Amino acid sequence: MVIHTDPKGSQPKNLYATSGTPADRNEPIVDYDGPPVPETDASGYRIREEPYGTKRKVRVVLMGAGASSLNFFKKAEEEMQSVEIVCYEKNSDVGGTWLENRYPGCACDIPSVNYQFTWKIKLWSHYYSFSKEIWQYLKEIEQENDFINKYIKVQHRIDRAEWDKKAGVWRFKITNLLTSETIEDQAEFFINAGGVLNNWKWPDIPGLQDFKGKLMHSANYEEGYPLEGKKVAVIGAGSSGVQIVAAVQKKVERLYHWVRSPIWITAGFAQSWAGEAGANFRYTPEQVEYLQQNPKKYLEYRKQIENELNQRFKFIIKGSDEAREARIYSHEEMRKKLNYDERLCDKMIPKNFNPGCRRPTPAPGYLEALVAENSTIFTDEIGKIDETGFIDHEGNHHDVDVIICATGFNTSWIPRFEFVNGDGVSIQDLWGTPEGVTSYLSIAVPTFPNHFSFCGPYGPLGHGSFMPLIEQWTKYMFAMINKSQIENIKSFTPRMDLSRQFRQHADLFLQRTAWTSPCRSWFKQGRIDGQAAVYPGSRLHFLQLMKSPRFEDYVIEYHDGNRFAFMGNGFEVREFDGRDITNYLGCLDGEGRDVQPVYGEELMGILGGVGVDRRYYVNGRSAEGSALSE
Repeated sequence: MVIHTDPKGSQPKNLYATSGTPADRNEPIVDYDGPPVPETDASGYRIREEPYGTKRKVRVVLMGAGASSLNFFKKAEEEMQSVEIVCYEKNSDVGGTWLENRYPGCACDIPSVNYQFTWKIKLWSHYYSFSKEIWQYLKEIEQENDFINKYIKVQHRIDRAEWDKKAGVWRFKITNLLTSETIEDQAEFFINAGGVLNNWKWPDIPGLQDFKGKLMHSANYEEGYPLEGKKVAVIGAGSSGVQIVAAVQKKVERLYHWVRSPIWITAGFAQSWAGEAGANFRYTPEQVEYLQQNPKKYLEYRKQIENELNQRFKFIIKGSDEAREARIYSHEEMRKKLNYDERLCDKMIPKNFNPGCRRPTPAPGYLEALVAENSTIFTDEIGKIDETGFIDHEGNHHDVDVIICATGFNTSWIPRFEFVNGDGVSIQDLWGTPEGVTSYLSIAVPTFPNHFSFCGPYGPLGHGSFMPLIEQWTKYMFAMINKSQIENIKSFTPRMDLSRQFRQHADLFLQRTAWTSPCRSWFKQGRIDGQAAVYPGSRLHFLQLMKSPRFEDYVIEYHDGNRFAFMGNGFEVREFDGRDITNYLGCLDGEGRDVQPVYGEELMGILGGVGVDRRYYVNGRSAEGSALSE
């Protein structure tokens, strides 16, 4: 055998051709563990003495205790650890829009069975439920889980939120509306769960505040106020106005109503499952019992309705067969229900945009109410309001007892409180310009760290139920918070350049949709030419996009100088917290829980090698000496 060396005559490096080190020679030392382990390296870096997966405690502040926050609380209790939650709610109770909106006829435009959480299935009274029943559903969730005592501070209003860049927290000023006391708070994450339609406004009509009769806004309505036999004026023909008119026309002595812009009045969502001509209906006792006794069929029923809801995006697309069919059908239905009234048909039925430009609202009976004998409908402006009534466009005075303003909300997207990022830039500075609003995928605001919204600008506002969207937004937020806790991340800030690219895509795509047509809608801040800040795609498109965060779209800042410090002491938390340490092989728990199995002794007696006849040993010999093979 020849041992080759290199030309320079260096010594062979193979262990078998050298004497080796003292360790190779197994020379004894004083301590088997060797010299003391250093606590830091030369740069001062220190191992974090905790297992990988340890979650840093963080605090989350939510604004608004509506459906979004209730889902957040419920799922946080099930899925999150080391999270402290507080929610500030300006009202005296939970429920958001369903607490505030109690005007006559107020109902959801989504079938009730699909306007509920997947984890809280209810038997509803109506196909399209009214606001009180929806609020009772949300209140029941709160009471079952004691959420007010745990998390919610009612009658507290957030007045200011500013990011502290150095500390990595939001700093808040909150007003206790009962005591007028100013409270300060701070949190690593700030979540806007206040909703879109929560800042109602009076219309700018001369003399409105001079009226001495009963003046009410649809979003601040005195529930139960008697209208029977009264002369009532309803201002506004949006989603609230059409519901009010349909609900009160038959009970009032005289109804005055203004329709200033053309509008498509169509049946609500999933109308094929609704009553005749898309009408609402009360479930029969037999239907309720069937759903109660057949939960799988209830799921099938919900899925079929949701299937129809998800098909509706097609008729939003300009030039589609679905858009043409919807226009033809709606045109004829409106003419028929308006009793072919030439003036109303000419003024009301749109000639330059398709159905879907505004979100449809179920208001069966609205068009019929317009042509009723006790109704006077104006398509021109109101001249003036005075102490006893109003003056119409021709100068005629009309006495009224009640004025109901269904004139909508401030939908500028700019919040009522001071909202400032770490560079001193307020949201008013960012969005209150001619350029309009630019969001990051509707869930976050570029340059504002650790802040999320349930349906901000460019969210899926136009069709379908919000409940599945709320559940998906919540999962997204949890993923962000979890990563922050485990990897000791100080902040996630959406990049402005990528947010602008998202908006560029959205604005171009939206030209394909009815949403950018020349109608007045709250999607566009009540203006014909307003910015249509709607999601550029279907609900399914949005749900898929939001399945997991695109972390590459964020500027990520860490608390640690070494971003791999989260790897900790070499162990994983699963090895200590009672979960299954062989979970990757499958689950043995009968309920599907991730828990460490309690192993018995029976398998050792059956499958252990010690008890096997030696004739079955491999690579050995039996007691009789015969060779064994595999």
